[in-house]
Amino acid sequence: MIEARRSSGISKIGGGWSRRRFASSLAAGIGTLYLGAGTGAATPALPLDRHFAIFRDGEEIGRHDVRFTATESGLEVSTDIDITVKVAFLTAFRYEQHARDQWTDGLLVESRVSTNDNGARSETSLRARGNDLDVEGGIENRVLRVPLGTMTDIAFWNLAIVRQRVLVDLQLAELTSLAARPTGTEEVEVAGARIAAERYTVDAQSGRNGDIWYDAAGNWVKGVMVARGEKLEYRLLA
Repeated sequence: MIEARRSSGISKIGGGWSRRRFASSLAAGIGTLYLGAGTGAATPALPLDRHFAIFRDGEEIGRHDVRFTATESGLEVSTDIDITVKVAFLTAFRYEQHARDQWTDGLLVESRVSTNDNGARSETSLRARGNDLDVEGGIENRVLRVPLGTMTDIAFWNLAIVRQRVLVDLQLAELTSLAARPTGTEEVEVAGARIAAERYTVDAQSGRNGDIWYDAAGNWVKGVMVARGEKLEYRLLA
């Protein structure tokens, strides 16, 4: 078993936090959005499903859908990303990613992810074990262990991601550093209406970078991401 040994560490993360303290902090933050049924507390309404159209240079090229389902142990999150770029009616690029996550008491405890990056296919799985989260797969078939409470690079539906310092890059099955900072509240257009939303700029060592907007209830409402040097705009559908 190869264990993750970066600044986040197998035994410490951030400024010397232990695994247990790190997991407890994440559970407290994420749990404000949704408390799993296993907590015994009153369970608030499910997060709102998110359906985004993805645009490149003003042309719609794909969809990013996130759906939520209550389970006996907490919350199931299904994420489906499908991007197709055509040139003269021919497919020049295709990207697909499908993930099924299980969250319990505000923590990601299991995930199965498949990725098709223009023909390069990979499978990644995550499973909680004690205070750890075991990660296996990716394009190089990696195996690593990270602290329970670590999130993945598609969890932007969850406002708590802006407090993460590392994420699991699902395609590579490895840790990537993350820096997120708030840049103020501004009005954005959502489904034909203008609403106030908090903007965060996110910078990851690998994977997705850009700006994310959340409404007053913590729902993801807009995104402008940069991937492979291309600017992709996420517009929330009604």
